[in-house]
Amino acid sequence: MPITAEQKIERRNAIGSSDMAALFGLDPFKTAYDVWLDKTGQLEDDDTENAACYAGNRFEDGVLDYAEEHLGPLLRNQSKRIENLPIAVSTDAIIEQNSIPVEAKTTGLFGPVQDIWGDDNTDQVPDRVIIQAHCHMMAWGQGECYVPAFIGGMGFRLYNIPRNTDIAKAIAEKALWFWDIVEKKICPPDSIPNLEVVKRMRRVPNVITNIDEGLFQKYLDAKEAAKIAEQTKDEAQSELLAALGEAEGANCGGLGAITYLPQSRRSLDSEALKRDHPEIFQQYYRAGKPFRILRTKNKAL
Repeated sequence: MPITAEQKIERRNAIGSSDMAALFGLDPFKTAYDVWLDKTGQLEDDDTENAACYAGNRFEDGVLDYAEEHLGPLLRNQSKRIENLPIAVSTDAIIEQNSIPVEAKTTGLFGPVQDIWGDDNTDQVPDRVIIQAHCHMMAWGQGECYVPAFIGGMGFRLYNIPRNTDIAKAIAEKALWFWDIVEKKICPPDSIPNLEVVKRMRRVPNVITNIDEGLFQKYLDAKEAAKIAEQTKDEAQSELLAALGEAEGANCGGLGAITYLPQSRRSLDSEALKRDHPEIFQQYYRAGKPFRILRTKNKAL
């Protein structure tokens, strides 16, 4: 469920369970530097929600309904702060009878499942989920956390994560260390922000600063390397098309096959494409726009 304005304020004043996974380098979408920028108030608000997050929020109630069938009545959308630690969790639900936390997950709704999820009724979940589950256990003073999940291609699963003393201790130590550098505004070492996050940093008009020359040179070198790589790719593609001659496709040994459909100067005959190449029409056609395709067996180039 989307968080409220009050929850946003609370999250800025404490470390959340997903933040903690990022601090351990286990979140594929967020770094420790990203979390630090947020907690130090250096980011503009971002209310955008990508398709995967939107779908996950919409599916959450269904996943919790599934958990309720197995665990009994749940109290949903619970918040709690860990005593003596700068960690506050927004728990999807707790079991009404005993306050055991329940953390709902969805994955693989828009593409292949990237993480490794084990069999039903095990504790075999991704490491980042292990960290999140421990944050919830620490907040609610429990020795276990249930993780109901809907996994694309696998269906519903219910996992049970037992509390591990060493993991809980590591979380506490990491939280205290991180909050100290938040208060001192010392950026975390060995971490860089994601590009889309750092673009949201607040800027003060007409303020000029000095940047290390080596850092700027690193950017210039990377930009030039990207330019050369793009030119190399274009040259290789030109050689491929020339090698095709009058053919519209070719076999490439163990690497698969390529197909090339030239771009029309006026418009593409979509009906002919649909009739003669229905599989290509379904995968690549876009509302009457002329296009060209160069693809291998597995992906478009």
